[in-house]
This record gives sequence, structure tokens and C-alpha cells, in this order.
Amino acid sequence: MRRLINGLGKNSPEEYNNLFHKEADWQDLRRWKTLLKHYKGGNIVDIGCLNSDIPLLATVDGYYPDDFNYLGTDTADAAVKEMRKRYSDRKMFNFIVDDVYNTKIKDEVADYLIIGEVLEHLENPGLAIKTCLNILKPGGILAISVPLDEAMEPGAVDLERHVWSFDKQDFRALLNGHKLKFKVLRSKWFPKYKYCWPTLVVWAIK
Repeated sequence: MRRLINGLGKNSPEEYNNLFHKEADWQDLRRWKTLLKHYKGGNIVDIGCLNSDIPLLATVDGYYPDDFNYLGTDTADAAVKEMRKRYSDRKMFNFIVDDVYNTKIKDEVADYLIIGEVLEHLENPGLAIKTCLNILKPGGILAISVPLDEAMEPGAVDLERHVWSFDKQDFRALLNGHKLKFKVLRSKWFPKYKYCWPTLVVWAIK
């Protein structure tokens, strides 16, 4: 991992409460569909669900299996409150305010756990991954996405919020001993349009 900024920059619950209403675009939807690629059913935990498209995809009939059960977590309390209201008529959705370093979630409850576009914002990604693995059941799948090698042009994706840059080798070290799969999502618009920066998606089996 390569550090991009000193300290945590603008990363705070207040900042993400203010950013909550960002609209999803085709790049977001493609990433979330990819993160869900190996989900076959059961309990799914979505760490840092602020701008997750999983609830949006669930509005498409038949997109998820019948035993789909979702828990989204985030530190942004106002955003979590709004998400609870938004999906109050869907019993399969639950949202909690939670800290990945000191989680309320019990060990070995998730069949599938997603932490998408989160690790680059954290001071200690390794500890967050440890928490995610604890939450997963044996044989469960951890799905991760981060900008790929943002250190090529530090700050190009998010100057004030991205703390770390990652490549495949970083995840081989962070998830040593776990079976891994990788996929890189690229766009013909990169580098002309920086929001289309390549995304690294990682799947690990516990």
C-alpha cells in the first residue's frame, strides 16, 4: 500500500452525511454488479453502504434469490436514518450505524460480505479486513473494490478523502492464506475522464 495523504483528510461521518445523495451512474452500477458476481443467497453484509447500489438493484424483480437478507452499515448516522426510511417497506433490508474497527455485528453471521470503495478511506485497512473476515461464516466470500494503483497519479480520484493506494500485491499480503480472484474494471473514457479510473475488484474465500 502507498499512502496518498497525511492524516484522514475529509473522512468523517459529517462529511459523508453531506455526500449521501450522490446519484449512481453506469460506472457505479457496473462495479456493484461485479461485486455481487459470486453471491448465491443468504446473509449479505455491506460495510460502508453510504452509496451502495445493492438496495437499488434489489428493486429489480428477480435480481436476488428468495433468501436474500441484507445488513448495511455506515458511520454516517443521518444517511443511515434516511436509508431506513427509504426501505422501511422491505423487511429484507436493515441498516445500522457501525464502526468497522469496533463492530456490533457478531462473528460468523454473513454468507457474503462487501466492502466497496471503503478501504482507501481508512487509516487501518488491515484491521478492517480482519473484522470482515470475522463476520463471515467459514466458506463465505469477501468482496472488495478499490481504485487500482491511484498512486500513479495521487489525488486523481479523490484528493482529500483517499488515504491509500492499492494494487493486487497489496491484497495478496493483506489476505495471505485465502484463495483470491481479481478483476479490473476499465473504461474507454480513462484517462480523459478521471471518474472512470480503473477499479480493482477482489474476492476472497474464508
